[in-house]
Amino acid sequence: MSGVVNKVDEAKEAHDCAVVGSVCQQAIATAKAANITMTSLAECEALGMFPKIAGLACKLHDSATLQEKFKRIVMFKCGEDTHKRHLDHRVPTRWNSDFACLSAHLFFKDEVKIFTTSENKMSDYALMESQWELAKYLVPVLEIFNDLTMVFSQAKVPLIYEVVPMLEGLKHALDRVYNACDDLLPVICIAAKAAL
Repeated sequence: MSGVVNKVDEAKEAHDCAVVGSVCQQAIATAKAANITMTSLAECEALGMFPKIAGLACKLHDSATLQEKFKRIVMFKCGEDTHKRHLDHRVPTRWNSDFACLSAHLFFKDEVKIFTTSENKMSDYALMESQWELAKYLVPVLEIFNDLTMVFSQAKVPLIYEVVPMLEGLKHALDRVYNACDDLLPVICIAAKAAL
């Protein structure tokens, strides 16, 4: 059984893509009505950020040679006594892995920039400055979800009377993000609205 490859149900994947697309379009329309707009370039850059981040982490995770090269850059920049020496990679079945992956990428920003410019085949995974800026603003927003994910991932799962206030807190936190558009990038405000 170890050789069995997990196949994604194609119908479920098509349904999920349609639902996500619909929710995104509704959030964009709502934000536009509130005078919050993003350019198509900003949308493309935002949509292209996670594939680059997750892709680089996956490449490093799958190659001991690349991992060793990255580790050498980390040790050169951070010193021998640094405890964190690798990028977290995305695991589709772990809800908070996007947060961990993005946080690690930001933590190693200088090292990632050096690695993606020094390794010829890794330049496709280099983030643009606007994507680094987006990542900086996005981590605190994803942390809202990470905190709840950690609570729900424990062996002792909260009871329903404990869950409702947590979900209300999540809604209020996302409302605050959406309403803070003067201080945030439009794409983050729109994403917060879509999450509501």
